[in-house]
Amino acid sequence: MVALEKVGHLSAPHRVLLAVQYAADSDIGSLRTLTTLRHADDDVDVDVETTLRILLTFLPESAEPSTYVEFLDELARGSRTPGHDRGTLDLSPVEHLSSSQARKKRRTLQLVPLAHALYRCDTELDALTHFLVHRAHRIDAQTGLLDLVPQLLVPFLHRSEFLRTWFISTVLPLLRLGYEYYPQAPQAPQPPTPSLDEFARLKGRRAIEVLLANLGQAHRVPAAREHAARDLRGVFGPWVCGASERKRRKLSSDGRRASVSEPPQQEQEQEQEQEQEQDDWECLFDWLVRKSRTDLPLVSAAITEWDGPEDLDLGGFDEGRVYVDDDARRRLELRYAQTALVCLYLVDSSSVESLQTAHGLLARLADLLGLEPPPYLNVSVDELPSYDLTDFALTDVSPSALQGEQISRPDNALTRPGPSTVRLLELFLFSTCILTSLQHPLSIREVVRIYLRNDAVEQTNLLHNVVHALASAGKKDDEQWETIRSQLLWLWNWGSSVSQGDRHAQGLFGHVHGKTLEMEFLKGLLESSRYPLAARIYIQARPGQPPLPLPAVEKVVLEAAMEQYDNATNGNRTRGGMKRAFDIVSAFKPHFARSRRFQRIQALLSATHAMSFYSLKLTHGRPFQPVDIRASADPLSLITKLLSQNLNSYTHLDDLVSIGQNLAVATPSTLMENQDDTAHPDSVTLEKKRAAAERRVIGMTVEAALQEDDFETAYSYVVNRLTPHSPSPNASPAASASSKRFSFGSYDSNREEDDGEDISWRAALQAGRHRSSPHSSTWGQTSAIARPDLRRLEQRMELLSQALLLAPPRHLEEVLAVWQECETEMTSLLAKEEEVEEQFNDAADRRLPGAFANDTIAIQPRREVGRGAAEEAPMGLFDVARGAAAAFSKTAFPLRGNSRNVSGTESQDTAHDRGQISTDLSDSGSTGGGTDDRVRRRDMVANAVTGGLASGIGWVIGANPAPNRGRE
Repeated sequence: MVALEKVGHLSAPHRVLLAVQYAADSDIGSLRTLTTLRHADDDVDVDVETTLRILLTFLPESAEPSTYVEFLDELARGSRTPGHDRGTLDLSPVEHLSSSQARKKRRTLQLVPLAHALYRCDTELDALTHFLVHRAHRIDAQTGLLDLVPQLLVPFLHRSEFLRTWFISTVLPLLRLGYEYYPQAPQAPQPPTPSLDEFARLKGRRAIEVLLANLGQAHRVPAAREHAARDLRGVFGPWVCGASERKRRKLSSDGRRASVSEPPQQEQEQEQEQEQEQDDWECLFDWLVRKSRTDLPLVSAAITEWDGPEDLDLGGFDEGRVYVDDDARRRLELRYAQTALVCLYLVDSSSVESLQTAHGLLARLADLLGLEPPPYLNVSVDELPSYDLTDFALTDVSPSALQGEQISRPDNALTRPGPSTVRLLELFLFSTCILTSLQHPLSIREVVRIYLRNDAVEQTNLLHNVVHALASAGKKDDEQWETIRSQLLWLWNWGSSVSQGDRHAQGLFGHVHGKTLEMEFLKGLLESSRYPLAARIYIQARPGQPPLPLPAVEKVVLEAAMEQYDNATNGNRTRGGMKRAFDIVSAFKPHFARSRRFQRIQALLSATHAMSFYSLKLTHGRPFQPVDIRASADPLSLITKLLSQNLNSYTHLDDLVSIGQNLAVATPSTLMENQDDTAHPDSVTLEKKRAAAERRVIGMTVEAALQEDDFETAYSYVVNRLTPHSPSPNASPAASASSKRFSFGSYDSNREEDDGEDISWRAALQAGRHRSSPHSSTWGQTSAIARPDLRRLEQRMELLSQALLLAPPRHLEEVLAVWQECETEMTSLLAKEEEVEEQFNDAADRRLPGAFANDTIAIQPRREVGRGAAEEAPMGLFDVARGAAAAFSKTAFPLRGNSRNVSGTESQDTAHDRGQISTDLSDSGSTGGGTDDRVRRRDMVANAVTGGLASGIGWVIGANPAPNRGRE
C-alpha cells in the first residue's frame, strides 16, 4: 500500500489499468477512491464514461448490485466523494510498468461500448442509462440471475422515463414468468423462459406466443386456465407498455437505413406507424381469437376475469403514469368486446360444456357493454329471448363475414359491438342450445352459417332431420311433443311475428314456410305413433286458424302411411312397416271417411296382406316386398308369378280375385299423384274395373290350372266364371242386340278390344286347346262315364264354342282351326265307336241260342237314323255354310238353341234346317244336358259363324241386316 500522494503522480494509462484491476477484483472502494483523485497536472483523470465502460467490461456480473449502486449514483450526479478508507491504494498491479508499457497495454484494452446493440439508435439517452440497460443484459446473459437486475435498476428508475418503461415492459414480464408465476423446476412441463436478449428482440405475434406460452398448455393442465387473467394482467400488461418505445426504436432504425432521396417512403412509414399504433394489442386479440378455436374455456376465463386495457398490473413501478390514454382505451375496449364476439362466432364445438362456456362469455360481454345479461340456458320455452331485429340489416350480411380476417374487421356487421349484435348472438346461442336439446347438436358457427346462407332447402332439410331424429329416438309423451313443437316454432320466428325480405319469419328456420314446418312436425308425430295428439292438434283444432288445412293433413297422413308401406319388408299387416301403415290409415279413416285416396290405400293394404300368405320371389331370387306393387306398372301381373310359384294356388280363386280387384281399385302407381277427389272414378267405373280385374285373374288361374294339368278346374272356371256378359238393363236396344251376337258387320275392328272379353275368349281357347295327359289325376274323375275321351273332347269343344262367342272377328279363324281339329277327332272317335258297336252286335247275333254258325247271315236293312243319330253326328263346315245360306235367305238368324221353341211365324222347313244345323254334341255327356230349354253349344257356334258369314255376304251385296228377333 502506498500513500494517496503517489497515485497522483501516475499517468492516465496507469490509472486506467489500475481501475481495470480494481473492477476485475470487484474492489469498488478502491475504484471509487481512484476516480476521485486527479492527476498532478490536473488535466487528466478517469472520466465517468470510461469508468462505466470499465465496470461494464470487467466488473463480474455476479457481483451484488448493492455494492456498486451507490458508486454509480455518485458518478451520475458528478460527485467526487472518496470512500471511507482513503489511507492507501494498492499500486502493485501497475507500478512496475513504464509509461510506454502502460500506454501500450491501455491501447490493447477492449472496453465494451455503453450502448447495447439493441439501443444504439437511442442517442438521446445518457451514459448511465445505457450502462444500466447494457449491464442488465450482461447479468442475464452471463449468469442467468435476472433477479439481480431489479436491485440494479430500481434505484435509478426515477432518473429516466426510458429506463422505467424499459424495466416495466422488458424486465418485469420476464421476472414474473421465470421467478414469480412459473418458476423453473426440474422436469417442469412449462416452456423455458427466454433470455433478456431474446425477450427484448421479440415483437408482435411472436412476443405474444412467448408471453402466453404457459397458457397454451392449459389443454393439458386445466388448472392453468385459472391464471389466464393473471398472465394477461401481469405479463402482457407490462410488456404492452413498451409498445411505443419499440415502435419508435424500430422507426428510428429504419430511418437511418432509409435513403435520404426517398422522403415519400419515410412519410408513408410514419403514416403506417400512426395507423398501426395498437399492433401489440391487435396481436393479443388475434391470439385470443385463434386460441378460442382450440380452447374456448381458456379464452372465456381470461375475458371473464380480465377487464381489458385498463386492467394492467405494473407492480407499482409506474407511479401513476398512464400508458394508455382515454381515446386509445375506449377504442381498445371496443376491440376487446369485438374479440369476445368473434370468439363466440368461431365456436365449432356442439358439446354442452361449450354451450355453457359460450353462455358465460356472452354474459361477460353483456356486462362489458352495460347490457342486460342473457337468461339461463335451462329456461322454459315461454322464457326464451325474443327481440325485434328489423333495425338490423341482416339481409346484407353474407356468410363471408365469418371468413378469415373479415370476421375481425371493425366494420363487420356481425361483430361490431352493440346491443343488436349481442342480442343476435344471444338468439344464435339459444338456437344452438335448443337444437342440442332436440338431439341434433350443432355448433354456434354452423348455426350462423345456416342462417346467413338463406337457403330454404338447407333449412327444410335441417328441420326434417331434427324431427326425424326425435321420432326415431325413445318414446315421448304428448307433453314432450307439445314442448318440441313450441321449440320448433321458436326456432322458426325467434318469438317475433316480424320478418325481413323474403323470409317467412326472422328465426333460424325463417326461410321455411310455416305450413311446411307444421307438416314436418305432423310427420314426426305420425312416425312416433302419436296419432291422437296429431288429430287433436291438426284436425280437432279451433276453427279460427288451424295449423294446417285438412287437405294438407290428409296428404301428410297418406304419405306417412305410404312411406311405412314402402319400407316394409313383409306384406303382413300385423308386422313391421305394414302394421304401422295400417295403424295410420285406421286412426285417421274416421276423419276422412269420404276420401277416395283412403279407400284406395285400404284396398292396397288388403291386397298386400292377402298376398303375404303366398310365397313369391322376384328377379334373382329377391323376396317380394310391398314396394314392388307400387313400383310395378301392372301390379296384377304379380298374380301370375304368385300362381307359378305356389302349387295348387289356383284353387284359391276367390282370394285371388279379391287381391286382383283391390289392386285394380287401388291403382298403386298413381296413388300419391296430386289429384283431387273429382278426378277419381265413380262407382260405376270402379265396378267395371273390379269386373275386368276379376276376369283377368280368372284367366290367370285357368292358365295356372292348365300348366298343372288340371283341366277340370280350368273347365269349371271358364264355364262358370267366364261366361259372356249379360246385357245391362239400362242399355239401349241397339247395344243389347249387338251384345247378343258377334258379326263382322256389327263389330268395329278398329276399336280396342275389351280386356275382360279378350281374357275370356283367350282363356276358353287355351283350355279348349289343352290335351290332358292320360296320367292326369283329373282323367280318372270321369271313369263313371263310358268314354272319358269323348267326354273330355266334348268339354273342349264346349270351351271352344264359348271362345267363338267372345273372340273378335279377326281371331275367329284361329278358334275355328282348333274347332276343326276337335271335330276331326270327334268324327274319328264316333266312327270307331260305331264300328265297335256294330262288331259287338254282329258277334252277339252269332252267339244267340239256336243259331247256326254256317248259316248265311241275312243282311239286315240299315237302321233308320233318327234324331239322336243326327244330333250325335259331327257338324262340318259345309253344314255351317249351308245354314248360313239358309239364314241369309230368311234375313234373320235366331240364336236360341231349342228348335221346338221357334217362332210360329217361321215355316216348318226353315225350322227343320235350323235344327239340322244346331244339334247337340252329346245329350248324355253334356254337363248341362237333359233340359229342353238349354242353349246348346253347337247352336251357339253355328249361329255365331253363320251370322258372321251372312252379315259378310250381306255387306257384299249391300243388304241391310234384319233385326235380331230371335235372341233375347
